[in-house]
Amino acid sequence: MAALAISSCGRRALLVDDNVINRMVVRKLMEEQGIALEEAENGKKAVELVKEGRVFDLILMDREMLVMDGPQATKQLRSLGVTTPIVALSADAMQSDKDSFLQAGADDFVEKPLSIDKFALVLTKYGLQDGQAADQ
Repeated sequence: MAALAISSCGRRALLVDDNVINRMVVRKLMEEQGIALEEAENGKKAVELVKEGRVFDLILMDREMLVMDGPQATKQLRSLGVTTPIVALSADAMQSDKDSFLQAGADDFVEKPLSIDKFALVLTKYGLQDGQAADQ
Protein backbone atom coordinates (compact mmCIF):
# COMPACT_ATOMS: atom_id res chain seq x y z
CA MET A 1 0.00 0.00 0.00
CA ALA A 2 1.36 3.43 -0.91
CA ALA A 3 0.14 6.63 0.68
CA LEU A 4 0.43 10.11 -0.77
CA ALA A 5 0.47 13.41 1.08
CA ILE A 6 -0.55 16.18 -1.34
CA SER A 7 1.46 19.37 -1.83
CA SER A 8 1.03 22.25 -4.24
CA CYS A 9 4.73 23.14 -4.37
CA GLY A 10 5.82 20.35 -6.72
CA ARG A 11 8.52 18.94 -4.44
CA ARG A 12 8.11 15.18 -4.06
CA ALA A 13 9.81 12.60 -1.90
CA LEU A 14 9.51 8.85 -1.55
CA LEU A 15 9.85 7.21 1.86
CA VAL A 16 10.58 3.49 1.78
CA ASP A 17 10.18 2.03 5.26
CA ASP A 18 8.28 -0.94 6.66
CA ASN A 19 7.76 0.67 10.08
CA VAL A 20 4.41 2.45 10.35
CA ILE A 21 5.61 4.73 13.16
CA ASN A 22 8.67 5.83 11.18
CA ARG A 23 6.43 6.61 8.21
CA MET A 24 4.07 8.67 10.39
CA VAL A 25 6.97 10.72 11.79
CA VAL A 26 8.49 11.43 8.38
CA ARG A 27 5.05 12.16 6.90
CA LYS A 28 4.49 14.83 9.56
CA LEU A 29 7.93 16.37 8.97
CA MET A 30 7.34 16.45 5.21
CA GLU A 31 3.89 17.99 5.60
CA GLU A 32 5.40 20.75 7.75
CA GLN A 33 7.82 21.51 4.90
CA GLY A 34 5.13 21.40 2.22
CA ILE A 35 6.72 18.41 0.48
CA ALA A 36 4.50 15.77 -1.14
CA LEU A 37 5.38 12.38 0.27
CA GLU A 38 4.69 9.01 -1.27
CA GLU A 39 5.27 5.96 0.89
CA ALA A 40 6.25 2.38 0.16
CA GLU A 41 6.50 -0.32 2.80
CA ASN A 42 9.33 -2.23 1.07
CA GLY A 43 11.94 -1.90 -1.62
CA LYS A 44 9.96 -3.91 -4.17
CA LYS A 45 7.08 -1.43 -3.97
CA ALA A 46 9.53 1.47 -4.40
CA VAL A 47 10.95 -0.09 -7.56
CA GLU A 48 7.40 -0.68 -8.86
CA LEU A 49 6.49 2.98 -8.26
CA VAL A 50 9.48 4.12 -10.31
CA LYS A 51 8.71 1.62 -13.06
CA GLU A 52 5.18 3.12 -13.17
CA GLY A 53 6.77 6.46 -14.02
CA ARG A 54 6.66 8.17 -10.63
CA VAL A 55 9.31 10.86 -10.27
CA PHE A 56 10.77 12.04 -6.97
CA ASP A 57 13.17 14.74 -5.86
CA LEU A 58 14.46 12.65 -2.95
CA ILE A 59 14.21 9.02 -1.85
CA LEU A 60 14.58 8.08 1.83
CA MET A 61 15.34 4.36 2.07
CA ASP A 62 15.27 2.14 5.16
CA ARG A 63 17.85 -0.63 5.31
CA GLU A 64 16.04 -3.65 6.71
CA MET A 65 12.67 -4.52 5.17
CA LEU A 66 10.87 -7.70 4.22
CA VAL A 67 10.31 -8.54 0.55
CA MET A 68 13.25 -6.39 -0.65
CA ASP A 69 15.71 -4.56 1.59
CA GLY A 70 17.11 -1.06 1.09
CA PRO A 71 20.45 -1.92 -0.54
CA GLN A 72 18.76 -4.30 -3.01
CA ALA A 73 16.13 -1.70 -3.91
CA THR A 74 18.77 1.01 -4.25
CA LYS A 75 20.81 -1.18 -6.59
CA GLN A 76 17.71 -1.91 -8.71
CA LEU A 77 16.71 1.76 -8.84
CA ARG A 78 20.19 2.72 -10.02
CA SER A 79 20.12 -0.05 -12.64
CA LEU A 80 16.88 1.51 -13.94
CA GLY A 81 18.74 4.79 -14.45
CA VAL A 82 17.32 6.62 -11.42
CA THR A 83 19.62 9.51 -10.51
CA THR A 84 17.42 10.92 -7.73
CA PRO A 85 19.37 11.28 -4.47
CA ILE A 86 18.83 8.23 -2.29
CA VAL A 87 19.44 8.72 1.42
CA ALA A 88 19.83 5.53 3.42
CA LEU A 89 18.18 5.49 6.83
CA SER A 90 19.15 2.94 9.44
CA ALA A 91 19.59 2.45 13.16
CA ASP A 92 22.47 0.11 12.23
CA ALA A 93 25.39 2.50 12.13
CA MET A 94 28.20 -0.03 11.75
CA GLN A 95 30.62 0.92 9.02
CA SER A 96 29.85 -2.28 7.10
CA ASP A 97 26.14 -1.32 7.01
CA LYS A 98 26.97 2.13 5.69
CA ASP A 99 29.39 0.73 3.14
CA SER A 100 26.90 -1.83 1.78
CA PHE A 101 24.30 0.89 1.25
CA LEU A 102 26.73 3.33 -0.35
CA GLN A 103 28.14 0.58 -2.61
CA ALA A 104 24.57 -0.18 -3.72
CA GLY A 105 24.28 3.41 -4.94
CA ALA A 106 22.97 5.46 -2.00
CA ASP A 107 24.17 9.07 -1.96
CA ASP A 108 24.15 9.45 1.80
CA PHE A 109 23.60 7.54 5.05
CA VAL A 110 21.69 9.01 8.00
CA GLU A 111 21.47 7.21 11.30
CA LYS A 112 18.05 6.74 12.89
CA PRO A 113 16.31 8.11 14.79
CA LEU A 114 15.73 10.92 12.33
CA SER A 115 15.67 14.10 14.41
CA ILE A 116 14.24 17.39 13.15
CA ASP A 117 17.80 18.73 12.80
CA LYS A 118 19.00 15.70 10.80
CA PHE A 119 15.90 15.91 8.65
CA ALA A 120 16.44 19.61 7.94
CA LEU A 121 20.08 18.96 6.98
CA VAL A 122 19.03 16.26 4.51
CA LEU A 123 16.39 18.49 2.93
CA THR A 124 18.84 21.40 2.66
CA LYS A 125 21.64 19.23 1.26
CA TYR A 126 19.40 17.89 -1.51
CA GLY A 127 17.65 21.16 -2.34
CA LEU A 128 14.20 20.56 -0.87
CA GLN A 129 14.42 22.83 2.17
CA ASP A 130 14.41 26.09 0.22
CA GLY A 131 11.99 24.96 -2.48
CA GLN A 132 14.64 24.02 -5.06
CA ALA A 133 14.00 20.46 -6.22
CA ALA A 134 16.88 18.18 -7.12
CA ASP A 135 17.25 16.89 -10.68
CA GLN A 136 16.22 13.36 -11.58
